[in-house]
Amino acid sequence: MPEETMTAVRAGNADAAAEEEQAELETEKYLIFLSGGVYYGVKTDYVKELLTQWETSITRLPMLPPHLRGVINLRGGIVPMIDFRLLMGQMPDEKFCTVVLDVEGVQIGMLVDEVDQTMDIEKSRILPVPYQSGMEAQKMVTGMYSMPARSQTLMVLDCTMLLNGHQ
Repeated sequence: MPEETMTAVRAGNADAAAEEEQAELETEKYLIFLSGGVYYGVKTDYVKELLTQWETSITRLPMLPPHLRGVINLRGGIVPMIDFRLLMGQMPDEKFCTVVLDVEGVQIGMLVDEVDQTMDIEKSRILPVPYQSGMEAQKMVTGMYSMPARSQTLMVLDCTMLLNGHQ
């Protein structure tokens, strides 16, 4: 085989190997936030915007489940506000920031302790969550990811369950 052909074959094999490695390392971008000392992540595809506590004026409504703190007026639209701490069975906190999500065309706000960062996570490194009987709120946590730089575990949230599973 001529040298040029062998070089082209090696280059083609290297391209194929790089494509296979790329497929294996398929990642998704997540917004990482902290609530009750636990790190959670939501796909950034769902994140509409972030609001500070001072930008969030919640109107309380009667006869709502405890984790629904009320609604906000966001540029003329009414957005229900979920207190993520209460939803996860923790005590509420007066200090919070808001993550506004757009799930299936519906906007919903989540009060969280603090927003940390965005992170690319390899899909293959997200592990299943062990089953816990009687933990309805935990059904929203669909995976776990070990954050090596922090020696912490990230809980991956399913935003559709957040909307549909707790109305």
